[in-house]
Amino acid sequence: MMQKLLIRQIAIKNSPAFLETRFVPSEHFNVFSGASGAGKSVLMESILALFGLRECNAQVLEATLELQGISPEFEGLVEEGEVILTLTKKDKIRFFLNAQNIPKKRIQEIFAPFLKHLSTKSEVISEESLFVVFDSFCAFRDSKYPSLLQSYKESFVQFQNSKIALKKLQDEALKVAELKEFVRFEIGKIESLNPKKDEYEQLLAFKKEISKKEKISESLQEVQGFLNQSHCVAHFLNLIGKENDFITNALNELEELCAQENERLGELENANVEEVLNRIEALSALKNRYGGIEEALEYLESKKKELEKYENLDSLLKDSKVQFQATKESLEKNANALARAREKHLASFSETLSLALNSLKMPKAKVVFSPIQEVESWTICGKESLEISLNTGLKNLSAGEFNRFRLALLLTQSVQEKNQAIIILDEVDANLSGEESQGVAEALKKLSSHYQVFAISHQSHMPSLADTHFLVQKGVQGSQVIPLDEEGRIREIARMISGNEITKEALEFATKRVKGK
Repeated sequence: MMQKLLIRQIAIKNSPAFLETRFVPSEHFNVFSGASGAGKSVLMESILALFGLRECNAQVLEATLELQGISPEFEGLVEEGEVILTLTKKDKIRFFLNAQNIPKKRIQEIFAPFLKHLSTKSEVISEESLFVVFDSFCAFRDSKYPSLLQSYKESFVQFQNSKIALKKLQDEALKVAELKEFVRFEIGKIESLNPKKDEYEQLLAFKKEISKKEKISESLQEVQGFLNQSHCVAHFLNLIGKENDFITNALNELEELCAQENERLGELENANVEEVLNRIEALSALKNRYGGIEEALEYLESKKKELEKYENLDSLLKDSKVQFQATKESLEKNANALARAREKHLASFSETLSLALNSLKMPKAKVVFSPIQEVESWTICGKESLEISLNTGLKNLSAGEFNRFRLALLLTQSVQEKNQAIIILDEVDANLSGEESQGVAEALKKLSSHYQVFAISHQSHMPSLADTHFLVQKGVQGSQVIPLDEEGRIREIARMISGNEITKEALEFATKRVKGK
């Protein structure tokens, strides 16, 4: 997938150095120079802040970007093409992509594949990063290499998953007796109670009826006493010659209702109240533990399945061992194929890296693979570790040497990469000799055919080779970023050589560098 990120325009408002400035960088090699304290480092911090790599140092930062090749997980979050990236700092810092508020973490994830930052502080290069460079080198020379690498990585993930699954089953097997006993206890506790859906509510209603039994019984006796005299009502109606079916039917219905209630009271009389109360208490405890009767029944089913699994553990363990062995054999096969392919390109990679280092006035590289004997110790990178040394270990390099080594890696990788990304450098040529600084400038010029480069420099070599040279100049209304024409570049390079008092020799040298590049 073709990936591309270009900064088309940058605007800064209300930063420690810039009240308001806007500039349009070249697609290739951009160099910033100026007197100390003019705001060059503040500018670079602002560019890094836009992509979430530094804290915001301005009230508003804005960049017009050209973006292609978004990872699938960011589709819908940001569209390809022209993108406006804005960073504001008021009560809190906010990032916006085309006016859509995006969290800082997501901004970092979106733009991470497109950015490379080299500073004067040396950092640790992970072995995985070294493998990325080496694998990119191999893929460019061998069309089959990407599929070999992908097959290894897929088999490595499958092996890791099967190893984790087997370990889990083995751990369970060690304590399966205890687990089975516990699960059986949990199942037995619920099954012995044998709860039914809505039973608890029904028992509470029943308990309420029992508590009213005495009052209902007393009232029933009074009503039945009245009904015993109902013949008086019929006699009265006959005497006055008034027949009323409604009253007669109502008395009959009341008598039937009393009979039903009398029967129900008899049932309540025979009920074991203590047993009902104990049942309610037991169900209440069950509800408190599991959140409800239905939840308890669901938990019961899950424990039954868990017990079934433990009962079948031997079979599951056997199947898991078979799966583990199969993924191990597949991993070994793919690892060996990848190792053979890598071995074919090792000498060529070492030579190419050494040539890049030589152009940066550094010693040759020694690149070796060290096999990792135990399969369980292999990494996502392969069955071997990759070691690169330059007469000394990488950890012993100075900051300047370390960054030149990183440039050499980029030079080695950029031949293979067709992507357009961004390199940001903050005085990477600081404390270098003239010859070393010239090598860095030439390396960045070469890299600028694949990367958009932003670099600060206090030496004349980078500005002489830059596609666009910007002067960061301090003024009454804050600093400004000024694109220099040919004459301006000559004078600025001459100032960098001789200081504020520009000499004739410095101007002649600067003219030769600019016009003769």
